[in-house]
Amino acid sequence: MKALALTSFDAPPRVIEVPEPVAGPGEVLVRVQAASVNAFDVGVAGGFMKEYMPYEFPAVIGNDVAGTIESAGEGVEGFSAGDRVFGMMGSKGAIHDGSFADLANPQAGSIAAAPGALSDADAGSLAVAGSTAMSAVEAVDPSEGARVLIVGATGGVGTFAIQLASLRGARVIASTRAGDEEFVMGLGATETVDYSGDVAAEIRDRYPDGIDAVIDAVNRDHDAFASLAGIVREGGRATSVVGGAGEGSEIGGVSVSNAGGNPAHLMALADLVVQGKLRVAIRRTYALADAAKALQDFANEHTLGKLLITMT
Repeated sequence: MKALALTSFDAPPRVIEVPEPVAGPGEVLVRVQAASVNAFDVGVAGGFMKEYMPYEFPAVIGNDVAGTIESAGEGVEGFSAGDRVFGMMGSKGAIHDGSFADLANPQAGSIAAAPGALSDADAGSLAVAGSTAMSAVEAVDPSEGARVLIVGATGGVGTFAIQLASLRGARVIASTRAGDEEFVMGLGATETVDYSGDVAAEIRDRYPDGIDAVIDAVNRDHDAFASLAGIVREGGRATSVVGGAGEGSEIGGVSVSNAGGNPAHLMALADLVVQGKLRVAIRRTYALADAAKALQDFANEHTLGKLLITMT
């Protein structure tokens, strides 16, 4: 089959012929229709994950997945051939199986049935970023009227987080660059802050008594995250979707945490999309043959929303 894959750490990923995957125990074999690009995929493509898990070449890239089941592996219940599904590949212990391919073998516990009204494009863009955003919003648990700063608001996680926080009645402050204000306001943000300046200082000037919460989708550095937590009022919450909170649970009277993707959120996300309450902000679509370009664009361009790869 065709797949975007790495063959070594010395060459960039490219679309090549690789052996078809099989549905192992607890897995399903999916004919992929669509999959979107996430920051993790760029890290995989650059070889940056080798410090955390082994690569088995050819290493197929891609984590989001949407398509139709062709077969189910041993021990899989609740799914059968012909079912439309979406989700993520799941944790496999090595970088080898991926979704930027004609076929993929995600773990059954990491996918969900796709409602008939959920398009392949939306389904393929929803799982990783959407479930991470839902985890983050749940972590800060905003009440009606709470002021929530979202750093990285124009990316995949951020675009979902704006909407999910707004659905709870939060007043979202979205970090943007000049010119992106209309985009984030259209998703539900109530105000913006220019990330080219000192975001923490600007928010402190606006709200000397502190805001209620921060969702940070940018800063892996703990000190940078702690600086943002410092603008949250005592008793408020701050969460990072890129590990910036470290191992601690509190910074200066502010509860802190790390949030990540969770397959348990998939059906709730799909229902919100079908109901028209959540929009998947797909910015650009690529054919599988151009999947390497999609990764390059994600890494090198200022992208609003999601970049989607379609297999048909």
